[in-house]
Amino acid sequence: MKNYLFLITALLLTSTLWAHQDAVEKDISIAAKGVMIKGSLLSASTKQKLVIIIAGSGPTDRNGNSIAGVNCDAYKLLATALSKKDIASFRYDKRGIAKSAVTNFDEKNILFDDYVNDAITIYHYLKDSMGFKKIYFAGHSEGSLIGMLASEKTKPTGYISIAGAGRPIDKVIIEQVGGQAPAMAAQTDSLFGVLKTQGKIDVVPPYLQSIFRPSIQPYMISWMQYDPAVEIGKLKNPVLILQGTCDIQVKTTDAEYLHKGNNKATYALLDGMTHVLKDAGEGCDDRNLKTYHDPSLPLDTKFVEAIISFIKSH
Repeated sequence: MKNYLFLITALLLTSTLWAHQDAVEKDISIAAKGVMIKGSLLSASTKQKLVIIIAGSGPTDRNGNSIAGVNCDAYKLLATALSKKDIASFRYDKRGIAKSAVTNFDEKNILFDDYVNDAITIYHYLKDSMGFKKIYFAGHSEGSLIGMLASEKTKPTGYISIAGAGRPIDKVIIEQVGGQAPAMAAQTDSLFGVLKTQGKIDVVPPYLQSIFRPSIQPYMISWMQYDPAVEIGKLKNPVLILQGTCDIQVKTTDAEYLHKGNNKATYALLDGMTHVLKDAGEGCDDRNLKTYHDPSLPLDTKFVEAIISFIKSH
């Protein structure tokens, strides 16, 4: 009898270890309009629940890093954390970024809806071609709205907003500019008004080129037409809204706007979490900037637990 019990225990342990070892990361290429989207699929089986991780704005790659100076591995760490709880993930380089580079790339030809359509294409590939049944969108920062709009046009099991804006992007940018250079806020507001009414800005001050350069204007117009607080209210699937209290890029009021837009959503403010999903400690300022540049720092534990709990319960 003892030998029998020992054999059963050994088989169970072997099975558990084998399942863990079976989770592997593979590079996947998905054909979208005019580009091959390159990403990393971390999974053990198509029977697992799967999370599509959508990156934030700018040249942010699938791991959460950027040539603009961010080196934190946030999305890579999230994928690893999910894998340890038997949850698969797909994180990818958005079109024109990192390995999803576009030949003869011209910024003026990209619209916000291109990123949304890419997310939809990825969803259908993972579901219809690869066989995953339960798929979640998890969008970070700009990716929050991308995942939100993609969720409207697909049928994901759930949607997760991570540090997502709750207002149209022009309102967010005006606030961000005002926080750094108060004298420029009114001018930024005025230029957004011109962009809305005239469809272009002919003369852009050198110090606002990063926001209003001619090549980015079509993208900004297509982006600011959406009000996230309105769009999130259209979702019928389970929703999770997460926001850090030490985020210096997106405010807790944005998460509140999103929750008002969809009051059925699960909603959590995470004390101490920065925009790159790590813990800044008490006071927020002590480690905030370091979290952007140190990939060895772990993700905020409350953040990881909230996502896993949401996925396990839906």
